[in-house]
Amino acid sequence: MSSAKLRFRDYQLDPDGFELCRAGYRVRLERKPMELLILLAENQGHLVKREEIIEKIWGKDFFFDAENGINNAIRKIRSALNDNAEHPLFVETSLGKGYRFIAPVERVLEPSGSPAPERGVIPQEPTVFRSRRVWMPALGATALIAVAFAFNIAGIRSRIFAPGVPPIHSIAVLPLENLSGDPAQDYFADGMTDALITNLAQIGELKVISRTSAMQYKGARKPLPGIARALDVDAVVEGSVVRSGDKIRITAQLVYAPSDRHLWAESFEGQANDVLSIQDEVARAVADRVQGKLSPHMRQTTTFRKSVNPDAYEAYLRGLYFFDKREAEASVKSVDYFRKAIATDPEFALAYAGLAEALPALNWFTEKPPVDAMPEAKAAAKRALELDDKLGAAHTALGGLLSLYDWNWSAAEKELRRGLELTPNNSLAHERYAMLLQSTGRLSEAVLESKRAQELDPLSFFMNRELGRGLYLARRFDEALKQFRSAAELKPNNEVWISWAYEARGNTTEAIKLKLQEFADHVSASPREISLLQRSYKTAGWKGYWTKWLQLHSSGKGTSPYFLALAEARVGRGDKAWEWMEKSADQREVWVTWIKVDPLLDNVRSSPGYQKLLRRINLGD
Repeated sequence: MSSAKLRFRDYQLDPDGFELCRAGYRVRLERKPMELLILLAENQGHLVKREEIIEKIWGKDFFFDAENGINNAIRKIRSALNDNAEHPLFVETSLGKGYRFIAPVERVLEPSGSPAPERGVIPQEPTVFRSRRVWMPALGATALIAVAFAFNIAGIRSRIFAPGVPPIHSIAVLPLENLSGDPAQDYFADGMTDALITNLAQIGELKVISRTSAMQYKGARKPLPGIARALDVDAVVEGSVVRSGDKIRITAQLVYAPSDRHLWAESFEGQANDVLSIQDEVARAVADRVQGKLSPHMRQTTTFRKSVNPDAYEAYLRGLYFFDKREAEASVKSVDYFRKAIATDPEFALAYAGLAEALPALNWFTEKPPVDAMPEAKAAAKRALELDDKLGAAHTALGGLLSLYDWNWSAAEKELRRGLELTPNNSLAHERYAMLLQSTGRLSEAVLESKRAQELDPLSFFMNRELGRGLYLARRFDEALKQFRSAAELKPNNEVWISWAYEARGNTTEAIKLKLQEFADHVSASPREISLLQRSYKTAGWKGYWTKWLQLHSSGKGTSPYFLALAEARVGRGDKAWEWMEKSADQREVWVTWIKVDPLLDNVRSSPGYQKLLRRINLGD
């Protein structure tokens, strides 16, 4: 027996291994374009009509704009082969008819006895067609083996493939590609990506990279091994999603990243009102392939999911899309869409959980007092749990509200722990719990939780900065400085926390330099104000700088009460500092919960106002 690979110019195509190489290096090509390339190359010199392509690659009954899908696939094939549509070397277009592979193709026979490179087997969809000539006896034997394999008779499938599957302890879901041909549908593909990550995050034994870091690779054409190294994972899931009318199809493939080895690929489709069940099915299939153990909750939800109103789900996905932009205008749209989803389907638990997160974010980005958002946000989180008490995101949202805004620390810890139990890979849940631990003075535990959050979301500026903040509050200033610098690399012009670390280490010159830069970059400070602050530092030092800063912000308008309190603490006015802190508590500013641990308050904690505020926010001994 021999297997044939196809060689054309300096490329080699392995139809059985689903692999395209050039000069010994693998060329990345997604599943559908790869199937089409195989079909064209195997029919070298012959015109393959568009109707035939649709039937053999997508299937007769496929429901979306397959014509557009062909165009996208051809474009990606040409990109992989460095081909030119106007002067083709490989794929020639016959307008309105189809395509012809024009490069000479040589079949390279590989003796069956020769060692084959390690490669995963990709189950083929029924719609994929490849022409083969085989002897009838061999066909009959193959059929018997196929039946035995399909039903795993005598464990044949397990015995054949189990030893070859590498251990997978960590995974990243890369942004699913939008195959609709309409960029306005990107929010839908992003939402499907987010849902798959959320479902897989329930597997406690598996490290699953959070959405923020995974989305850094949207549209990126980078080698998978490099992506995996950056995210520190063993495997990646990549694929596509398309929606047409009331139908949805998700195609996913699992790749063992170190060797760029395909382990599995499959397509899932169904009605739009069953989208939650489709997502569960994809997550369950991935979990099976990575040998992950589903949580009891995940096993339960994969057996039955209530159908969701497609219009409500559409609004929900748009809410997620704008929420993840972390911008003022987008946060307004996010809240509006979550409210629209709830109005469309008042029993849609995910929409309530989204609203519970979006409302505090809205106040954060629009600089409104957080207290304004708390009642509606807390009511939304509670309603989500009434509808689904196993919704980890709702427990996390409620836990955050109970701690940061209600100061009900014991109830908050219970909710946050439950959120982590249901979604152990939720980086936000780990960070929320870290913030609770910081506020209550359990700083070593807090650092560990922040590290876990950062490991799950390694490319997130927020998670890297929060780890630095945890180290800063724990008085590990050198480590904090290093971490803040790493965070600033992910989002330039965000060096304010670096200045705090310099201040804590006693390097006030570097701290002032960064603070003045911050005023110039982000704050509506006039050149005159910056000049006054520079002069004050030169003539009166650190204390003189902050005295002048307080004079410039004496009205308190547009400035956080918490930061005004810190400025008063820096100049040694404890009573004034705690007056501002009371105002910070009135507004439910997040930072007020740090008063027990913030290094900048060390020299004013002897003031009576400190103990009074500790009792108010339930942090007193």
